[in-house]
Amino acid sequence: MNRTRALIAITRPLNVALAALVVVIGAVTGPGLPASWTIVLWAALSAALMTAGGNTLNDVADVGVDRVNKPLRPIPSGSLSARAAARWAALLLLGGVVAAYPLPVACWVIVLFSAVVIPVYDLWGKGRPLVGNLMVSLISALAFLYGSLAADRGLWGLIPGVIAFFFHFGREIIKDLEDVEADRTGGLRTWPLVAGEVAARRTAQVILLVLLGILALPTLLGWLGMWYLIIALPGIGIPIVVIVAGLSRQPGAAAYKRFQLILKWDMLVGLMAVLAG
Repeated sequence: MNRTRALIAITRPLNVALAALVVVIGAVTGPGLPASWTIVLWAALSAALMTAGGNTLNDVADVGVDRVNKPLRPIPSGSLSARAAARWAALLLLGGVVAAYPLPVACWVIVLFSAVVIPVYDLWGKGRPLVGNLMVSLISALAFLYGSLAADRGLWGLIPGVIAFFFHFGREIIKDLEDVEADRTGGLRTWPLVAGEVAARRTAQVILLVLLGILALPTLLGWLGMWYLIIALPGIGIPIVVIVAGLSRQPGAAAYKRFQLILKWDMLVGLMAVLAG
């Protein structure tokens, strides 16, 4: 892998594109249309750059774990040095802050908050039981609110944001279950390593059941239309039930990987449901 490809790959382009899409969906959630599509695009660019910077910094912080768990990533494979990746991450995060300049003041608060929390998570919080999971879930959920505030649509983005928070929180716990051996080798103190596998599985189940319990609320409370419910109940609800049932057994790393990948792709179903609603 050459240097240019490594600089792109380390940002995880699919996640970057997804972050931009989340902002756009946050901007169109609720009645009416955004006040300015140009401002929405600036917000999407800002979120994309922040996500790229966070993903890159995450690889810098995880280089020891990735040598065991993901040896083909740009840094452990030797395609990119940790120092070069750290500089690239700083440049991307700065670009995300600068891109927020045309946005409303409320968006500045979110982007500056994110610019602080992302490095704190990657360099400190990632290995802290539950704290790191909460941090990454919060940052991910704020992207919806970021979009709605950029579009001058108030707090409409909180509706999908709350659902996204529990979605990410449950998936983060399952990811930690999948990575338990590599995290132990890297000296991290994730929830499964501190509380044990059974307690971590129960935690993930509770979080996903809360998500299941609030899944229909946006339609029942009149915030989103019936199409949201038609897509969300089978498209999100059924996979959650399957995963919760699977966590009641004694799944191994392969099952945990399958569960978190199901949730990852199910996020797209959730985005379609919000957009349709």
